[in-house]
Amino acid sequence: MPRAVLRLLADLLAPRACAVCGLPGPSCCAACLAALPAPPPPRCARCGHPWALAVTRCRECRGPLVRADQACLYAGAAPALVGALKDRRRRDLAPLMAAVIAARCPPPPRGAVLVPVPLGTRRRRRRGFNQSALLAHGLARAWGAPVRADALRRTGPEPPQRGASRRGRARQVAGAFHARGAVPEVCWLVDDVHTTGATLAACAVALRRAGAARVGAVAFARVVR
Repeated sequence: MPRAVLRLLADLLAPRACAVCGLPGPSCCAACLAALPAPPPPRCARCGHPWALAVTRCRECRGPLVRADQACLYAGAAPALVGALKDRRRRDLAPLMAAVIAARCPPPPRGAVLVPVPLGTRRRRRRGFNQSALLAHGLARAWGAPVRADALRRTGPEPPQRGASRRGRARQVAGAFHARGAVPEVCWLVDDVHTTGATLAACAVALRRAGAARVGAVAFARVVR
């Protein structure tokens, strides 16, 4: 039986419930949705990290990204939503999370193309989808921006990044991303979680080397270090 049919049957047979608290009803109930803390101001104007004072660049800025925005902190209900999407394969959460990004983050500049951060082949097959691509397509509908899901590919080993140090994450993704064909002049990366910024920076380097003039990024959640 085709995988799409199996997913449809699962959605019909399994009762919908909040991915955070388990309350029957929508994918994320109003109370849990309200428990998504926005990054507090003031923030770095370039990478979005909160600081005591407003700055235009900070020690958390990575690579050639011209701007990075995040919809919420990786706290409150955010870890449960991200975990449910990725580990429990709750694809129904992607449109909701994209809507939160679109409501809280400024849209990319006119003419920008959304580029989801790619997964490696093995992880993509195991999960069955790329969560960043789902978010990008949701944002495309909200912002009216095109998506180039094939602009980047990931090669080489895929060690788990969860729990890795900042330096370890940088080593894991160095040279791991490569552009495929001609890339848009303005690219806006889409990811689920902005942790250290190493992955987004590595993607931005690959896009710039392929000819992109400007690369920005947007993510659902931000880990504050």
